[in-house]
Amino acid sequence: MEYVALYRKWRPKGFSELVGQEHVSRTLSQAVVGGRVGHAYLFSGPRGTGKTSTAKILAKALNCEKGPTTEPCNECESCRRISDGTSMDVMEIDAASNRGIDEIRELRETVKFAPTTGRYRVYIIDEVHMLTSEAFNALLKTLEEPPPQVVFILATTELQKVPPTIQSRCQRYDFKRIAAKDIEARLREVAEASGVAADGAALSLVAREADGGLRDALSTLDQCISLAGDRVTEPLVREILGLVGRESILRILRALAAKDAKDALEAAGEVLAEGKDAKQLVTELIAELRAVMVYQAAGVPEGTELYETDEAALKKTSALFSSDSFLPMFRALHEALVELRWTTEPRIAVETALLSICRSSGGMAAMAEPAATAATQDSEAKIRMLAARIEALEKKVVSGAAVLPRAGASLRSDGSHVKKTPAAATSQKGSSTGTAGAASETAFVKTEAGEALWKQLLAALEKDGEKVVRACVVNGMFGGMTNQSFCVRFTSAFLANRLKKDDFRNVLEAYLERLSGNPLRLTVEVEALSEAPKNKKEKAEKPLREKTAKEVVEAMPPEERAAVEPLVEIFGDDMKIIPSDEMNDGIGGQEPPPAKK
Repeated sequence: MEYVALYRKWRPKGFSELVGQEHVSRTLSQAVVGGRVGHAYLFSGPRGTGKTSTAKILAKALNCEKGPTTEPCNECESCRRISDGTSMDVMEIDAASNRGIDEIRELRETVKFAPTTGRYRVYIIDEVHMLTSEAFNALLKTLEEPPPQVVFILATTELQKVPPTIQSRCQRYDFKRIAAKDIEARLREVAEASGVAADGAALSLVAREADGGLRDALSTLDQCISLAGDRVTEPLVREILGLVGRESILRILRALAAKDAKDALEAAGEVLAEGKDAKQLVTELIAELRAVMVYQAAGVPEGTELYETDEAALKKTSALFSSDSFLPMFRALHEALVELRWTTEPRIAVETALLSICRSSGGMAAMAEPAATAATQDSEAKIRMLAARIEALEKKVVSGAAVLPRAGASLRSDGSHVKKTPAAATSQKGSSTGTAGAASETAFVKTEAGEALWKQLLAALEKDGEKVVRACVVNGMFGGMTNQSFCVRFTSAFLANRLKKDDFRNVLEAYLERLSGNPLRLTVEVEALSEAPKNKKEKAEKPLREKTAKEVVEAMPPEERAAVEPLVEIFGDDMKIIPSDEMNDGIGGQEPPPAKK
């Protein structure tokens, strides 16, 4: 007798045999019983979840000699022909190979004929999303108003490719991924009926790797039975599916937790040397990490399918990692997965991800505790130092030795006062206009190295074509530098404010780090200009009309905009512009020139 594959032999024959799609079977059963069968259905969902099987069950329910019924007899001639695929009243069309307009035109001609033996002519169009746009358009009218004895059932794994005009003419049913426990139960039933012994761990592994598709699970079990003979074991399943052994996965995780790059690379090298797929290795590492993360956060939540189900193993592995270590590990492994799609050297992608995790600072439980302890000790030392300084100052105040500083003076770290010079006050005033946190701990010093770095910065900006940034920076001057900061001074607060914005700041700090070899924080200062003496004839102040640069440019004719647009690009659309007629009332305190007679 010809051998029949398990997924064909165990295809559901009635609505009650559908696995994991109770919402679909219940709705269709009630429609058949109530006589409310639609003229067009659209079944969508992942592969192997029962779309085509449900379509055949519905066809048998409508054409069974004992029907319409929710439980076809599967014994009458109509049911047997539908199951065998030889029924003249049930047409199965593969849209992947019959996707043109000619095939749809032929279908439109055949729908006019009455059923041969049954009550309905049922058209099952599989992978309907493969039809061309012309074929969809040709199907529209027939799908909307078919003859009363015709039922269309469209099946697809990519619903987004089906035009909305087609979807609106069908009753849509979404098939969901089947839960691993339901697949495992079905596999156990099939194995027992087939007289094959199968370990629970083996069936559980097959169910998890099926990714919600019962057909894939049955095909894997069929392959395992062919190789094993009388017993299916977990190592056998891993060998057939090309999975990485759990011992190797756990060894790599332990190495990552201990930041042992050598052991991690050796374990990964052994796996790849066995011929295992690099993508499979990274996928299993992610799945194992996800199980450990979920267990560490919430135990084993109900309804959550984990890659590892042994709680003792999960508890032991989760103790190796801190809660904040998972995010950088997931990020590195997912980046490796993306790179594996196109790289010709998959081993390098895997090794780079493992080294990145091992060299990352913080995150692991073994490293987190010493770091936290050091931070705590450092904080305690600073608190004790501050307490001692406060106590010393209190003693001086009580004894009268300490005098409060006058305006314009500052306090040294030892409690003594330093009077500020006008230049120092001006520098501090300008420094206060810099970005938050940008003030340096010590005074800026002008050195030959700093001057050289300033010239290199301007030259690099010009060479790389950073014209807009350079046009702003070139109007400033080098103001000195420290080990951590680089100061640029302006006489124009307007230019200084523009340089403080993140877009210009990030560019300059990147250039400074590249040229100096050290990260330097950009500090922007404004030097106050001495005020011009007021003219006695100066008129009373009046508010000036201001317009934004955007408003001015929009009002200009096109031929004049070219001269202004570079300035707007430098200073931004929100730059304020005062019309020239407002400034004619006196510039620098002068009277406007008398009108000519």
